[in-house]
Amino acid sequence: MSRIRLSLMAVIVTVSSLMLFGCPGDNNHDNPATASDLSNRSFTFQSGRAFNAALTNQQAILSFSNNAANFVLQATVQNVVRTATGTYGLDSCLFTVGNSTNPTAPAGGSDFPAGTGPQPNEIIDLSICDFDSMNNILTVFDGKTSATGVRRAVD
Repeated sequence: MSRIRLSLMAVIVTVSSLMLFGCPGDNNHDNPATASDLSNRSFTFQSGRAFNAALTNQQAILSFSNNAANFVLQATVQNVVRTATGTYGLDSCLFTVGNSTNPTAPAGGSDFPAGTGPQPNEIIDLSICDFDSMNNILTVFDGKTSATGVRRAVD
């Protein structure tokens, strides 16, 4: 009987240790990004696919401001840096592009040509926006594609 209890205790200790220390890289996507994780920071994604299918294999830079309430998404399309701006729903992981074709308009907007990136009034609904503070990595997931953005050193 005591061998069974010792074995059971060993299993409990092992499982508890794994739960505490087993996910520093946030492999389970259970570390939602907070305003302090994102505000006034930029992240470089090797592919912007999670934000818009037209940005597949296009490097994208995502920046946050105003306590992470606003975002700027930039990518080079047709040899021109294009920009989409708008509001970010921190708790919902929703990016709402402003209604203008001028991304510097007060409510934001997008100057991506049709079919090349986010358009005015587009909602980018991501199911995961996690931040790994140990590695300064933002992971996003759109339901099909997971992408990791590394924090830019110039922030």
